Amino acid sequence: MQIFVSDKGFVKVYPMRKVSEYPQALRMFAKDVGAPDVLVADPHPSNKSKDVKAFCNKIGTTLRILEESTQWASRAELYVGLMKEATRKDMRARHSPLVLWDYCAERRAMIFCLTARDLFQLQGSNPYTATFGEEGDISNLCRYDWYDWVYFWDGSAKFPFPKLSLGRCLGPMKNEGNEMCQAILKQNGRIVPRRSCRPLTAGELAITNEVEARKRREFDDAIK
Repeated sequence: MQIFVSDKGFVKVYPMRKVSEYPQALRMFAKDVGAPDVLVADPHPSNKSKDVKAFCNKIGTTLRILEESTQWASRAELYVGLMKEATRKDMRARHSPLVLWDYCAERRAMIFCLTARDLFQLQGSNPYTATFGEEGDISNLCRYDWYDWVYFWDGSAKFPFPKLSLGRCLGPMKNEGNEMCQAILKQNGRIVPRRSCRPLTAGELAITNEVEARKRREFDDAIK
C-alpha cells in the first residue's frame, strides 16, 4: 500500500501488489491531485529509482529523500499513522476479513479528506476543499458504514434464484457507474459495483426475524 499526504492533509491511498508498482502509484497521484512542489520520501530503493526521478523531473517536482531511520522528519507520517489506526478500528469493529483492508483504507482516506482538521493551511476548511477549491460530496459515504449489510439488485441471477441479494458494502467504487456506486461483496466472495442497493430495514435486522438472521450467518460462514 502506498499512502500520499499533501501539505494540506489530503490523503490518497493506492493499493500495490508489489514494490515495483510505486511509479504507477505516483503517476496516479499526480493525475488525481496534481504535481506536488516537493515529494518527501523515505530512502527505500523504490522511492529513488531512475523512473521516479525522471518522472519528478518531467512534472517539475523536487524529490527529497530522507535520511535513513528519520521517518519522524516527514510531517506526513503523523497522518499516515492516524489513518492506519482508523482503518484498524473500522475492521475490528465490524469483524471484517483482513483481506479487505485495501477497500477499508481507501474509504477511510476519503473520509479524512472530507473532514475539517486543525491545520493552519486549511483555514477551518477540509483538505478536499483546500486542494480543489470546491465543496466535496459526502453522499456516497454517509449512507453506509464500513462492511454494512445491504440488499442489492443482482442482474446476473438466473431464474428461479432471487435478483435481490444480500451483500456487504465496502465503500464507494471509483470509475464505476456514477458517484453513488458502491463496492458490494457477494456471498461467493466476488466484489461487484452496484448503484441499486439499500440498507437493511429495522424489521430485517430484528432479532426475532430468524429467516434474515440465518441468511446473514450463512453469508458470513461462506466468506470465512
